[in-house]
Amino acid sequence: MSDVTKKLVDSFGRTAEDKRAHRQLMEAANLEAAENWDNQKWRQDFASELTESILLGFEYETLVDRWIDTEETDFNGRVFIREATGLKAFWMARGGYIEASQMVADVAEVPRDMIGVHVSDFEDKFVTNFTESAQTLRDLAVQRMDAEVNRRVHTVLTEAVPSGSPYYISAPGLSKAALDNAIRGVMDASRDGQVVIVGRPTMVDQITDFEGFGVETLEEIRQKGVLGTYRGCDIVRLKNYKDEDGTPYLPSNELWVMSRDTGKFVFFGGLKSKEFEEPGNWYWHYLARRDVGILVHHPERARRVIDSNQSA
Repeated sequence: MSDVTKKLVDSFGRTAEDKRAHRQLMEAANLEAAENWDNQKWRQDFASELTESILLGFEYETLVDRWIDTEETDFNGRVFIREATGLKAFWMARGGYIEASQMVADVAEVPRDMIGVHVSDFEDKFVTNFTESAQTLRDLAVQRMDAEVNRRVHTVLTEAVPSGSPYYISAPGLSKAALDNAIRGVMDASRDGQVVIVGRPTMVDQITDFEGFGVETLEEIRQKGVLGTYRGCDIVRLKNYKDEDGTPYLPSNELWVMSRDTGKFVFFGGLKSKEFEEPGNWYWHYLARRDVGILVHHPERARRVIDSNQSA
């Protein structure tokens, strides 16, 4: 092979040698799977590695921690929201008596639920093209779990801010005045001041038509999920998550202006998994689950903005 051919790269920056090495690794993995598939210990080890890869992929892909306060605890952990009020400060003359005041603590526990995936496939189909099947399973598991987590956050938020709420805003188009007013309201209600603007590109990209965006910021908006800032608020562009039937999870005409302390999302422990073969059959199953929880405790720290010119 000539030196020129070795230096040629494809659109992913891979040389011919890189692609040949990758192909050899795939062939070796396929051969190993075919030889060891009936070995239950080998399948368990593979399932464990797959689970770790899904978890790492999810943590890399998800944006949920960008738009709501997110915490990780161990599987048996409990997370509480505590807010104390009632303590007063007094002015007095030197040597005067300081009046007593009573502190009151509001405590709420974040409830927990479970999210999981369950895949069943014909063994021959999976083993024949093991590397591609495993990669597809891993990628889809990451995408589906990420989509479901974001949908759960959105669902709870919409229940906290329904159409009749004073924090619900509906108008034709997304105007600068309406967005600025929503930001002021959220900033005023928030304690930590970490305000984000969240939505699909159909809504978020309208902000780029406002005055004040430079060329570099616009380029950052196009290339990344986090789009820079507007009036001190981080802008997060969510993917158009779709279910297995191609139906979008999140409305295309909805934008959220919210403080991260509007609520709390919790991951309880890591990802648990199992694999098994159907007794007396040729189907292989892989299951993975994770406990999560969400609590929206301050809906006044959010604004739900609807563009009535667009359909959901």
